[in-house]
Amino acid sequence: MEHKTSALNGDFGIMIENVTCDDLGNPDFQRKAYDLWTRHGGLLAVRGDDLQDLSPEQLMTWSNVFGEIERGNMVAREGKTVPGFPILRIGNIKDEAGKPLAQLATVPQLKSDADVQYNPETRRPVWHTDSTFRKHPPIGSVFHCKQAPPEGAETLFADTRSAFARLEDEAKKKLEPLEAVCSLAHHDKKISRYSPGYPILTPEQRAANPPNRVPVVLKHPVSGQHALYGLNSSTCAVLPKGQDISDTQLDLWDLEGIEDDSVLILRDLLPYVTGPDFTVRWHWQPGDVVAWDNRCTMHAGTGFEYEKYTREMWRLTLLDESQAKAVA
Repeated sequence: MEHKTSALNGDFGIMIENVTCDDLGNPDFQRKAYDLWTRHGGLLAVRGDDLQDLSPEQLMTWSNVFGEIERGNMVAREGKTVPGFPILRIGNIKDEAGKPLAQLATVPQLKSDADVQYNPETRRPVWHTDSTFRKHPPIGSVFHCKQAPPEGAETLFADTRSAFARLEDEAKKKLEPLEAVCSLAHHDKKISRYSPGYPILTPEQRAANPPNRVPVVLKHPVSGQHALYGLNSSTCAVLPKGQDISDTQLDLWDLEGIEDDSVLILRDLLPYVTGPDFTVRWHWQPGDVVAWDNRCTMHAGTGFEYEKYTREMWRLTLLDESQAKAVA
C-alpha cells in the first residue's frame, strides 16, 4: 500500500500512514523520514496496522535513525522496562499479582482543545523540555503505543522554532543573551513541596549533579534554526550568560525548591508558545510511533480514566546524532 503523508499543523509535524515494520528497517525510508523530521520542526509520526506487532528490536532500529539510544540511566527504573532492552514502559499495566509494570504519572485529562494552551493559574498542562539539568541533555525521544484508551492520554507538542521566529525583534534580542539554570536538586525539592514523600537528593547526590546551564535560544545543530529552549521543572533561574551564582542563591533554589522570579521571562511566554498556531494534540492509536526533537519542541502528557482504561507506551531516549548522521 502506498504511503500517505500529511502535515499536522502547517509546517510543524508530519505523519506518514500505511507504514509497515519492514519500512522502518528500510534505509531509503529511513533517509526520507529523517529529512522530513528535520524539515518539519522535529516531530514525525508513523502509523500503520502492521506496527501493532513492532518488536523491541525493530523499535530500536527505527529510533537509531534519529539519534543514539540511551542505554544507561535505567537502574532507578528496574521493573519498568521491556526486559532486556533500554525501553521504558509508561502506563498503568500490571502483572497477575497487581504489581505495576510501567511508570505512571497521573495528570489531568483534557476537557477541550482549549486545555492544550498553558494556563498560568493552574500551571497546566506541564509543558517542558526533557532533562535540561543533565550535562548532556537528551536530544529527543521516541514513543511507541502498545495500548491506548479510546479517549484521553493524548501527547501535546509545541513548535518552539516557529514560536521564536514570530516574536518581535525586540523580544528576540532580550532572550538571546540569556541562559536557563537547570538543577536536578531544585526539580526534586520543588516536587516534594506539593508531593510529600517524593525523594530529594542527598548532599552527595547534589554534589554529583551540579546545575547545568543551557541557552534560552538554541541554534539547532542540523537545521541551523533557532528555537526557545530550557524550560521545565528543573529550571530555577534565567540569567545573562556566564553570570555568577552565589551559594546562598543556589541553596535557596536547591534546598528550598524556590524558583527565582527571573524564570517568569520564559514562563510568561508559555501561553503564546502553546497556542493553537504552534501546537499538535496527538491522539494515539495502537502501533503509532512518534519521534520528537527536544531542541525545537516542547511536550506535555495528558491524563485518562486510569481505573477504566489501560494504557501502555514504550519510550526510548535519544542522546546524540551519531547514528542519525550515519543514515543521512
